[in-house]
Amino acid sequence: MPLLTLLIAAALPIGPTGDDRATLRVSVPLDDSGEVDLSGLVSALAREAGIGDPFGADPGRPRGPMLPVSGLAGSLTRTLLEETLGPGLSIEVGDGSMAVIVTGDEAELGGKIGSLTARTRAALERQPRTGFFVRPSYHANDPTRPTVCLVHGINSHSGSFVHLIPVLERAGYGVVVYDYPFNRDLDETAPAFVEAWLAFRAESGDRLPWAILSHSMGALLARTYVEGESYRGDVAAMILIGPPNRGSALARGQGVLQWIDGLKATRDDRGRALASIGDGIGEAAEDLEPGSAFLERLGASGPREGVPYYILAGDVGFLSARARERIESQYALVGRRAGLLGGLAGMLVGDLPEVLDVLADGTGDGAVAVSSTLLDGAAEHVVLHVNHVELIRGPLFFPNPGPVACAPIVLRWLGEVFDEGPAQR
Repeated sequence: MPLLTLLIAAALPIGPTGDDRATLRVSVPLDDSGEVDLSGLVSALAREAGIGDPFGADPGRPRGPMLPVSGLAGSLTRTLLEETLGPGLSIEVGDGSMAVIVTGDEAELGGKIGSLTARTRAALERQPRTGFFVRPSYHANDPTRPTVCLVHGINSHSGSFVHLIPVLERAGYGVVVYDYPFNRDLDETAPAFVEAWLAFRAESGDRLPWAILSHSMGALLARTYVEGESYRGDVAAMILIGPPNRGSALARGQGVLQWIDGLKATRDDRGRALASIGDGIGEAAEDLEPGSAFLERLGASGPREGVPYYILAGDVGFLSARARERIESQYALVGRRAGLLGGLAGMLVGDLPEVLDVLADGTGDGAVAVSSTLLDGAAEHVVLHVNHVELIRGPLFFPNPGPVACAPIVLRWLGEVFDEGPAQR
């Protein structure tokens, strides 16, 4: 993304009024996604107030967080700015730009801008790392230590593999992890994965194929590369654990829950709120809804010929068969009622059978339905009696080391791909 050029819309302050109050007005451009660079906005306000740019004007200044200005997430952005810069704040969103108007005396304006600067710095510090990161076990171009690349899922990071990584390394594999902002639109993060993959491979000079092991939504990033036009023939196998290949019926509620959490954070911890809004509120979840445009495009290509796909699913949900039957009967009763209640039920829940397939024991792992993990042409599809997090022993549920449910099957698959694995070489 090119560097943000700040546009100062008017040479204000308008000047002292009868009560020694002044008005600052700055206008900053929105990027192609309709988001504003918060640190750029702070710089514009500070320069206009004559107190100096806190982030500097050089090209290497920090950017972000990038905040949406429309929709549910946009309402959180406005709330944060109003609570920090108001009262006396006005926001105008036009075609490709956003104007911010702040009123106050000199001391007030300096304090408001200083407060927003501090919270912006806190948000920048909270922004997660992104890109490829190598473990000491990784050795480029070493055929005796094949590389496994780990890609995490939504609401997660590479730390979710904390218990699986030692298993792989003890078996003789080199490990590389990829971190990305998991809430951003997949039309943004999936191409970014492709670009980062190609750049890392070029910089490292690694010519040997890697196996990709992905969990949950990470499978969609991996598939974007392997099944896309940029593929370079450098993937030995795809191991997809709990992949939402056909989406997740729970995705609809993800954005609402994140918005509620963001609203709470605006009151409790504004630095965290700015960082979480910058990461995206529900953007990835929209792409995970069954039938989304992203999934339709991805599914049109199909698995890459010559690359074996191995899929591992779980079928331990959070509802028993009896609980599922009770919910279905109650929902049917509500749905038959005319008026607002019946309409709200359908709007909030959507297709109830699909939701229950995710949540119910035997049909889903609590996040993804077994049927959604299926992919035509997969070399093997295995279902374990564990939940979505338990598949990789994610520290969210399992902070302590212990048996990793997926490990025996993953090691068998890697052994098949790499001629029985490093130990047999």
